[in-house]
Formats: sequence, C-alpha cells, structure tokens
Amino acid sequence: MARSPENQAVFFELDGVVVQSARLGSTGLDYYEGALEALARINPTQFRLFVATNREDIAFGRLTEREFRRACDRFLQDAAAARVRIDKIYSCPYHPKGRAKYRKESVFRKPAPGMFKMAQQEFDLNLSRCWMIGHTSLDILAASRAGMGTILVDTGEGGRDGRFHVEPHFHEPDIRSAVRCIRRFEAAQRV
Repeated sequence: MARSPENQAVFFELDGVVVQSARLGSTGLDYYEGALEALARINPTQFRLFVATNREDIAFGRLTEREFRRACDRFLQDAAAARVRIDKIYSCPYHPKGRAKYRKESVFRKPAPGMFKMAQQEFDLNLSRCWMIGHTSLDILAASRAGMGTILVDTGEGGRDGRFHVEPHFHEPDIRSAVRCIRRFEAAQRV
C-alpha cells in the first residue's frame, strides 16, 4: 500500500529526544549527536514531521513564551539547514498546578491525545499510520491513546519518569535508532 505525507507522520518530543538540554531559553540548542541527521533520513514524501511537546517550564514560569518561540525558531533554522522539513510544532503551556493564566487542564496536554487529534484534523492524518518518538511515559501514553505507533528512547528521561505504566511498541537507545526502527518497520510492511 502506498504511503503519502497526507496521511502518515512522525511526531517527536523536542526535549529529551532531539535536544539534550531542557534550557531552551539559552542562546543555542544542545542537540543529541546525530539527531538532526536522523530526522533528515525520514522520507518527506512518506512522512510529515511534527514536534509534540508539553511546556511545564512555561506553566511554572521557568521559560517565557517568547523564549520558547525563539528556541523553536532556532530549531526550525537548524532543521532546515540539515534539510529537515518540520510541518508544525504543537505545544501545550498549560498545567493543572501552573501559575496564573497557565493553571488549567487542557486536552492538548500529554498524556491526553489532543495534539495528535489536532494534527489529524489539520493535516488529514491517519493516526494508525503515524509514530511518536518520546522519552517519557506521558509521550507513550498520549500516542497510544491516539492509536499511534510508539517508540521510547533512552535519552532524556528514558521512560524513568514512572508516571504511567505503558509499554511502547519499540524501545530504542536514541532518535537515530528510532528512525532506523521506523524505516525497518515500514520496509517490512511493503514486502
């Protein structure tokens, strides 16, 4: 069955999967070795690429929305330089215990699948043919609730957050291995 970017995507968490440091307000981004190159190996005619990230740091005042936008702009520039097209960055700055205007529940906050459902509507995705590469049980549970394939990587939290008991479809050391896993899986589906 032919795949197309209209219905298939790879989502990934930025912190802990692509970027080492959670300090997004700093001047540069500290990428895991080979992270951008790995994203460049994802076939853009087969998959759209999306960031799906909770931003507790904004909710609790450790990062401003402006600093986050600057970090996103920098990431998009770095990704473009590595020949990676990011279709959209989905983020949720809300937390039920956050400060002032950020203190609220949100269907877009993982482990709820709202970010994925929004992308599905905006880009006509078939979520059962999409992947999430994450580093926490929140990432894996949210994608599982959306009916997506899941890959937990050992970088960042490496699943050690222990907030939810959920098993990923695959467990890989890092984003490079996760991308190879997706490529192997998709190649096997074409046979």
